[in-house]
Amino acid sequence: MIQTERHVTQVRPVWAERQETDRLWTRDFILLMVIAALASTAITTQMGTLPLYVASLGGSTTASGAIVGILGISALIFRFPTGVMIDRYGRRIMLIIGLAILVLDFTLLNVFRTLLILFCLRFLQGIGNGMQTTATSTVAADLIPPRRLQVGLGYFSLAQVVPSAIGPMIGLAVVERFGYDALFMVGMVLTAVSLLLSLLLKVKPVAATRRRDDESRVAGQAQERKSGKSSGSLALLLRASVVVPSAIMFVVFCAAAGVTAFIAQYAVELHIANVGMYFVVASLSTVVVRLMISPQLIRFPQQAVAAASLIMVVVPFFLIARAGNLAVLLVAAFLYGAGQANLQPMMNTLVLQGIEPGQRGRVTAFFSASGDVAYGGGAMLWGYVASLCGFRMMFVMCGMCAACGIVLYAWFMHMGARSVAR
Repeated sequence: MIQTERHVTQVRPVWAERQETDRLWTRDFILLMVIAALASTAITTQMGTLPLYVASLGGSTTASGAIVGILGISALIFRFPTGVMIDRYGRRIMLIIGLAILVLDFTLLNVFRTLLILFCLRFLQGIGNGMQTTATSTVAADLIPPRRLQVGLGYFSLAQVVPSAIGPMIGLAVVERFGYDALFMVGMVLTAVSLLLSLLLKVKPVAATRRRDDESRVAGQAQERKSGKSSGSLALLLRASVVVPSAIMFVVFCAAAGVTAFIAQYAVELHIANVGMYFVVASLSTVVVRLMISPQLIRFPQQAVAAASLIMVVVPFFLIARAGNLAVLLVAAFLYGAGQANLQPMMNTLVLQGIEPGQRGRVTAFFSASGDVAYGGGAMLWGYVASLCGFRMMFVMCGMCAACGIVLYAWFMHMGARSVAR
């Protein structure tokens, strides 16, 4: 008796396929977060130690400010060209180049010990850091499922938030125990590990991304010609959905630059000790809110969450202006960290919505550059303001600057409502 073998085709249910495509914590996403965290930690170990190193080489306060500030300036200059190259040549190759520059830079910092060479190496470090942060942010946007973009970007940004809290402490501890040679060695090791891990990262080839973009572009070419719209880089960056969220983060970061640069001097003026706890509390607040609260907030209206986040970001500046003790400063730090935890991923999501994969590098570079300009220019602006009218009034003006973000968001929502009505 011959038995016929029956082949049964198993059909996967739709919900199973959707669950797989909505999976956030993939191997590559976790690997990318580790790469970004290690590189960011290497950079932030110098935040509190580099001015001391410049002084040990005989440099003045002015020289110290120039050497510290050149990192952001060089990152700003090269961010947009990096975004263009990421879209043209691929994410992975630009990430590898950026990390290789950082490894080389930290290696040379242990060899040359003059102020001029240090200035040049910091400029080079800014190029490498700008390349790796733009590349990792673009890869993260590629890896995160579209339905979970805001939550995913919030998780990914922890790779920069946590290093900003622990990096300076690691740097100071290393310098106190082992000296500056060990500090730069730690940076070299961290970036070298990041570089090796980046070789294991699987990223979609840029050719495939460009092919999909071309297919989606063909469908809308006739409409673009009729409306007179251009798909070039300038037209892309001038979209309201790109400009306004970036402008909101610009005014918030510009205000925050005043706190970052001058809260230590303000605390000395008020005879408040342990002011470094401000940054620790702000970072911890951001981490806790993003991990535990932000994923739940997607159930609520976006406008309500954004408005609440903006208010939580603005209020701390006025609290700092009226502070008389450390407790008030820590309350301000908690509120700012909690508001920032939701605000930045939300604005980043708005920027990336409706953007084709082959355009993400340029848009991400533009969004990141808003922070570079705000922190670099803000520190200089608020220093001048403080010299004219003192720290308390300066922090009040910082709050007014951040409050412009509320006005911008309200205008953005109003314009969106009008376009829908039409």
